[in-house]
Amino acid sequence: MVLAVVFLLVLAPAAHADSADANATAKTTNVSPTPPDKSFDLSPPPSPRLMGPPDVSYSYAGRHEYPSFAWIAAQLVPSPELAFGRVQRIGIDGHAENESIVTFGFRWQVTPILWSWGTHRAISPWRFVVVDPLARHAGSIETDLAIEYLGGDADRLLLRPGVHATFPIVQRGESLSASLGTSVYWYDGTARMAYTVGTYFLSGLFGVELTFSPVQQPLRTIATFRIRYF
Repeated sequence: MVLAVVFLLVLAPAAHADSADANATAKTTNVSPTPPDKSFDLSPPPSPRLMGPPDVSYSYAGRHEYPSFAWIAAQLVPSPELAFGRVQRIGIDGHAENESIVTFGFRWQVTPILWSWGTHRAISPWRFVVVDPLARHAGSIETDLAIEYLGGDADRLLLRPGVHATFPIVQRGESLSASLGTSVYWYDGTARMAYTVGTYFLSGLFGVELTFSPVQQPLRTIATFRIRYF
């Protein structure tokens, strides 16, 4: 009897532990598998988008500049100049003497027509009245009209229609360019010829021009500090 009680006390807990382990194993084996990570899409990539042919119905249109209030204001800024020459003065005794004079004046310029050979071939080479600096200083020939007032002994207003050619020297004329030209003007009712050479910098914003008139004594040489834009 005693042996039976000892057997129950020793073997019963061990059997209960074995039963618990078996139940845990069964639960572990019955766990459902973890679903796959759907963040990685293994489907094939979409086909690339096909672009249609370009629209060729459009054409290039060149720039067309028109006078504006800012342009008109810029044209009203005069270029100062000094005229050097000689005049003949007759004294009270009837003796004539040649005297050197220096006259201060102002000059304004307008360009009715310009043809540029320095612009891109897709752009029209013609400019009318409004001329962009690149078209002029990259290489061009133009007709222009200079309106000039001289004080002092001259004390008159002159009109100088002429023709000028501009040639690029450094960076297609943006840094430095030069010009040659000729003009005609009227002084005391007589037509006079003049020849001009000039050099310009900062896209033609500033420049120095020398105008020579071989047979005009009072205005033989005129030095102009030119201020001009467009």
